[in-house]
Amino acid sequence: MNANALPAVPLDAELQQAITEHQAGRFAEAEELYLAILQAHPYHAIANHNMGLLAGQVGQYEAGLPYLHKALSVNPDEGQFWLSYADGLLKAGEREQALEIVTSAIARGLDNEQSQGLRSRIETAIASTPTAQETQHVIELYQAGHHAELEVASHALTQRYPDSDFAWSVLGTALQLQGKDAFEALQKTVQLAPNDAEAHGNLGTAWQERGMYAQAVASYTRALELNPDFVEAHGNLAAALQAQGKLEQAEQAYRQALALRPDYAKGHFNLGNTLQLMQRSAEAIACYQRALALLPGDAEIYLNLGNAQLDLKQWQAAIVSYRAVLQLAPRTKAAHANLAAALHEAGEYESAVKICQSGIILHADDAKLHNNLGRAFQWMGKAEEAIAAYEQAIALDGDFPQALSNLGLLQCKQKNYAAAIEYCTRAYHLQPDDGPASAQLAIAYGAAEDRDNALKYFQQAVDMAPENAAMHKHLGDYYNNIKRFEQAVAPYRQAIKYEPDNSETHNNLGVVLQELKAYDEAIAAYARALELNPKNTSALINRGSTQQAQNQIELAKQSYLAALAIDPKFDRAHFALGNCHVIMNEPLLALECYHKTLAINPDYRDAYVNISATFSNIGRIDEAIETCRKGLAVCPLWETLFSNYLFLLSHSANIDAETLFAEHQRFSDTFEKRVAKIPRGHDNTRDPLRTLKVGFVSGDLLNHPVPHFLIPILENIADGARLSLYAYHNNPQNDDITERLREVIPHWRQVEHLSDPDLGQLIRDDGIDILIDLSGHTGKNRLLMFAAKPAPVQASWIGYPLTTGLQAIDYYLSDQYFTPPDELGSQFSEKLMLLPACVPFLPSELAPSIEPAPVLANGYITFGSFNRTNKINRQVIARWARVLRAVPDSKMIVAAMPKSEAPPQLATWFAEEGIAPERLTFEGRTSMAQFMAIHHRIDICLDAFPYCGSTTTLHALWMGVPTLTTAGPTMPSRAGNMIMRQVELDDFIATDEEDFVRKSVSMAANPMLLGAYRFSMRHRLERSILGKPKLITEGLENGLRMAWQRWCEGLPPVSFEAPVAVPNPPIGL
Repeated sequence: MNANALPAVPLDAELQQAITEHQAGRFAEAEELYLAILQAHPYHAIANHNMGLLAGQVGQYEAGLPYLHKALSVNPDEGQFWLSYADGLLKAGEREQALEIVTSAIARGLDNEQSQGLRSRIETAIASTPTAQETQHVIELYQAGHHAELEVASHALTQRYPDSDFAWSVLGTALQLQGKDAFEALQKTVQLAPNDAEAHGNLGTAWQERGMYAQAVASYTRALELNPDFVEAHGNLAAALQAQGKLEQAEQAYRQALALRPDYAKGHFNLGNTLQLMQRSAEAIACYQRALALLPGDAEIYLNLGNAQLDLKQWQAAIVSYRAVLQLAPRTKAAHANLAAALHEAGEYESAVKICQSGIILHADDAKLHNNLGRAFQWMGKAEEAIAAYEQAIALDGDFPQALSNLGLLQCKQKNYAAAIEYCTRAYHLQPDDGPASAQLAIAYGAAEDRDNALKYFQQAVDMAPENAAMHKHLGDYYNNIKRFEQAVAPYRQAIKYEPDNSETHNNLGVVLQELKAYDEAIAAYARALELNPKNTSALINRGSTQQAQNQIELAKQSYLAALAIDPKFDRAHFALGNCHVIMNEPLLALECYHKTLAINPDYRDAYVNISATFSNIGRIDEAIETCRKGLAVCPLWETLFSNYLFLLSHSANIDAETLFAEHQRFSDTFEKRVAKIPRGHDNTRDPLRTLKVGFVSGDLLNHPVPHFLIPILENIADGARLSLYAYHNNPQNDDITERLREVIPHWRQVEHLSDPDLGQLIRDDGIDILIDLSGHTGKNRLLMFAAKPAPVQASWIGYPLTTGLQAIDYYLSDQYFTPPDELGSQFSEKLMLLPACVPFLPSELAPSIEPAPVLANGYITFGSFNRTNKINRQVIARWARVLRAVPDSKMIVAAMPKSEAPPQLATWFAEEGIAPERLTFEGRTSMAQFMAIHHRIDICLDAFPYCGSTTTLHALWMGVPTLTTAGPTMPSRAGNMIMRQVELDDFIATDEEDFVRKSVSMAANPMLLGAYRFSMRHRLERSILGKPKLITEGLENGLRMAWQRWCEGLPPVSFEAPVAVPNPPIGL
């Protein structure tokens, strides 16, 4: 008879099948069959007995005892049942009861070798097991928390009972509770009790503490094989799997533990941690909240809940969670740092600063707190405090990449580019495989205008993190910033691929598509941005800008108003609405919008430009100039505003020539030295006779006065024999004039999207020999590109009647009447290249035939003006009013106004001078044909000052109308003088205001002479050099050749008169 033997009795087929499966070791199949028998026959002795044995064979000794006991109860005469029950009690640790059972069996006559052997084993086990008193003693020590004493007592038990698994297990527990190495004790426990699930679980914990996760997983797995309902073993197995990076398996193990014990708070918490690692923050939050429902005062759970909320940008919820942590555990470092981060993201910067500062009082050595303090200070605009905080964080932890990159990026904003690159480089080297670190270094290089390194590290960031949308967006943003719009499109589309719901990226894509004139695609991009975020005010502004570019002015206005409805203090929206009012000829409303912009943001640079331009356009030049000065006080290194300031100064009657020149020189002093010159000399071949590559740079190669002067010359340049022409058009707009220019300039470049360095490189790549600026200090100029000297010879011409001030521009092209060298040469930093005439005149094809002077039919003189409004200042109106008073029956037509009515400012000024409104007629801007026809109603034009008319003066002459002008001390004040002298009408040039009035009276008194002059004007123009573009072209070609030859010979520029073969004969009446 064997203690674990199956009884040999006649069996029915079902029982026989169960025993067969049992003996074959197919325990699961056998268990199923036994249980089926017991469900039908609960008191089936053999089935109960065998089920008890099977439970013990899989280590479930306690679970098997009820079956063994029932078998014995049903059939106490079966000796095997006595032995099996006693053996089960022994293995279940019930040694005293096991001895009672085997002793009873022997007393009943079951006295044989098996029963005596079993009794001997039981007695040995009892002898090697601590007594009940000893056991109770260690239990009491454990419950009292006397862990050191527990260790001593349990160690004594292992000496007294070396084969007691209980003694070794308690010793292992005592050591673990004290943080000591319990490994050997727990291994010994498993050796003595190989079927003890708890022992395997404890050993797994020991393996895990040693970082040996594979062995820990094996121990937990064995524990669960012995006891599948061992909740703690499921939880510990999950932790070990998580440590191995097997997050999905860890999740399943935690879920199994929670299925067994739904109120297992630690399980909910740890499952939340696993889900957080799997970036499933929303599910993690639900787990943390369930854990808090079970453990409402647990600070660690609140901390991790806050972290998950922070990841989901639930700033306010995270703030609540972190504050709860600090209430429960005020010294928690992470809570201070993370609460500061959440407050920072929520825009509560002052609160963030206070939390950091209170945290630093408790944890002065916490670099993270100092870093977060720096971030809060930075967003409050306290750069010095932010820098100090970042530096302290780095002092505490020199290898803290976030603090290093934060300090580097802040140094970028402070324009300390060397320091920015240094800090970002240190951060990058700490994380050489981290895409964001590479992108931050790229930002630093980009700010320092080191494009090669910026693009290198932006691209590296994309390569490191190809599925990180932010890296693609950084690259797109950089291409956008350096005006490489075509190259920006692909990175933005990649960013959208990986993050399709990012409203800002769709908005930025729209911006570059707009720049590329893909207006419909841009509108679609803005629509998607607004679909994702209806409150994206930037997308509304950009959509309006695109609609404006499509001449959908009312739609644009509605977009701007929609942005303001969302954010009434959005500076860009006020500014954009102001631009809309300008287009709609509503200057006073525009000024109101621009001033609101500055009230919100005094550093909004473009507002200063547009306010000054708007004041200028309504003749309020002094206010325009003062606005520029205010803007330059805010932004002293803004070249666009400085150029506008110089342009406006040229219109002011309150500035002398010396000051005007000094201010232009100040432009050079301020900006030219900041522009990096080309790193080596020019490579152009020094051949004085070869065909020259001549480039023209302008933003006005469209329907503008500049092309009307330029086209007659370009059409007369021999087809590439002496000059090869290039155009660099700095304006996205093109029209029929642009197309006409493209026909005569073989090499055309659209460059409005190119930065100054890129444009300079293009010019060098084209091999330009002589580069000519056609803008000066007017809009869309590229003077800072000229300052880098991309071409060996550089000049300025036509677009601006003053010096550029730049040392890098060698020549200014003019003529002896417009710029007499003895009088005006000292007002130019350039040397003067004097042509036969500064420009030729191209009559409009729409000009009608000349009609008789209207005075002959009207009986009174009609004066006129076609000057733009920014030339008509208060002093001009005063001079014109003196003429009108001196010729009492005269009238005046003021044309080319924004509207067909008196501009409010001009009407006020005329009224102040006592000029009755009925003597004045105001004509709005109109078509060229109608513009020319207005001249039929005018006898004499009155010029403005100190910025005289030029194009309008020539058009008037072509229509038979002379202009009464003065010759001032600057080039802008001599345009009329130049024209009238070229056509030999010196009688119309006054020496001063008194002479101006006197001549107007004299001319008005001689209508017949005016009539004679009228029909001679076209002849005069055609016979003058102004009407001989071939002669001017010859002078230009010869002048450029002479300048080139001097460069070839290594000689500096000098002023000279360009030679021509045939002088101009007198015109005569």
